[in-house]
Amino acid sequence: MSDVTGSFHEELPALFQNHRSGLAGAVRGVLGPAAETGELLQEAFLRAWRALQRGFEPRDPVAWMFVITLNLAKDQRRQRSRRRPSHPLEEVDPMQLRSTESPPDASALQQEALVAARRAIHSLRDAEKEVFLLRVSAGLSFDAIGSALGIPVGTAKTRMRTALARLRGELGSFGPTPQHGRDSR
Repeated sequence: MSDVTGSFHEELPALFQNHRSGLAGAVRGVLGPAAETGELLQEAFLRAWRALQRGFEPRDPVAWMFVITLNLAKDQRRQRSRRRPSHPLEEVDPMQLRSTESPPDASALQQEALVAARRAIHSLRDAEKEVFLLRVSAGLSFDAIGSALGIPVGTAKTRMRTALARLRGELGSFGPTPQHGRDSR
C-alpha cells in the first residue's frame, strides 16, 4: 500500500471523533433506536481511510463521512430485512408497557417523546431521511447536502420541508397546543 499523505489523512481520526455523536444519530435514524452503532462507525472509518489511501480527496470531508455512514446503515438495513424479524427487548414499544398507576413524571414524558421522535425519523422515506440526517446530525448546508447526494439544492430543500412536515404531523401531540387566537380561559 502506498504511504498516506496529506493533511486530511491525519485529520480523519479527529474528524470522525468530533462527529461521532452525529454519525451515531444518523445510523439510528436509518436502523432504529436500538441500533448498535460502534461496529458500523468503525467500518465507515475503515472505508474512508481506505479511500484516502487510494488517493480519493473529498470536497467536503464531513458530508463524505456522513454519506459513507448512511450508505453502510442502509446496507445493514437491507441485510436485516432479508433475515427473519426479531424484536429485542430494547425495541419493545414503551407504550405497550404503560402502567395504570399515577401519571408519568416529566422524565418519562421526555423519554416517550424521544422514542416517538426516533420512530418518526426512522419512518421517513429514505430520500427525506438522508437530507434530514445530513442537515440535523451533520449540520451540513443545503449546498453541501446537494453536492454530497448529487441532487440540486432545491431538491434538498424540498426533501427537508417534506421531512419536517411529516415529522410535525407525527409528533404534533408532543408539542405545545396552538391557541389559534382563542382565549385560553
